[in-house]
Amino acid sequence: MSTEQKQTINVGDNVTIHYRCTLEDGTLASDSQETGEPITFEVGQKTVLSGIDDRVVGMGVGDTKSFTLEPNEGYGEYDGTRIGHLPHSNFPAEFVPQLTEGMVIPLQSKDGAQRLIATVTEVGEETVTCDFNHPLAGKTLTFDVEVVTIDGATTTTTDTEETTGDE
Repeated sequence: MSTEQKQTINVGDNVTIHYRCTLEDGTLASDSQETGEPITFEVGQKTVLSGIDDRVVGMGVGDTKSFTLEPNEGYGEYDGTRIGHLPHSNFPAEFVPQLTEGMVIPLQSKDGAQRLIATVTEVGEETVTCDFNHPLAGKTLTFDVEVVTIDGATTTTTDTEETTGDE
């Protein structure tokens, strides 16, 4: 009789998941199965949304789970003060005529140290108005996730290591 236990996700494990994210009205925001690009992250390092990071603990390979994230667990609350008016001179001249309302554009600080995305809300005669909130800020999100792989914690503990002396 086999007493094999299924490996489950713990903090510190590297995991790969497929996910489908929808808005409250059912609109599809993202689907890694469609793009063929699952995400891999170390659980507990907060490199993904905290709500995802927390909810995969205890899942095993092949397990699926659905859960809803409020804005504070997702991309944060919408902040109406994160609107900027950038002069056309901040963009390459050939890029300005291509800008349209609703377009999401990558930006970086003049020194190149900070990268962010912005949504164009208006293209004026001399300025481009940009919303620096994440496009999903303030939204309640529903995720359907499936665990693809689990790689155990990358840290080692010396109290369980075995040496052979044959090195």
